[in-house]
Amino acid sequence: MSSHVKIPDGSPSAFDSGFVKEESGVQSRGPQEAQAGEVRRPSGARALPGFETVTERTQRIDSKVAVARLLLSGLSPTDARARLLTSAMLRRDEVLLDAILAGMTEEIVALSRHPSRLPR
Repeated sequence: MSSHVKIPDGSPSAFDSGFVKEESGVQSRGPQEAQAGEVRRPSGARALPGFETVTERTQRIDSKVAVARLLLSGLSPTDARARLLTSAMLRRDEVLLDAILAGMTEEIVALSRHPSRLPR
């Protein structure tokens, strides 16, 4: 066995010459395109009527958590929905709360028939 190691000399090998070097570049905008910092809205898009404040969002999530808490009190701890509700409440995950509560409409209707159990 020889300990001779071939050192590359920097010239392109037959393997490297088979590949085309890719070039990339940035194209300038035409005069009809948007100016810097300007965002164009698609033609079919509508402007939102208003944005909600953080307080409004917090109140909305708090009301969903309150309903979830009531539902949770009536569920078995081994129920998968109870575990999901607990997780959604701890994370304040509105999408997960909505999904679970949408699947429990019968339980919510039953709660609404007993006004003494609803939060004040």
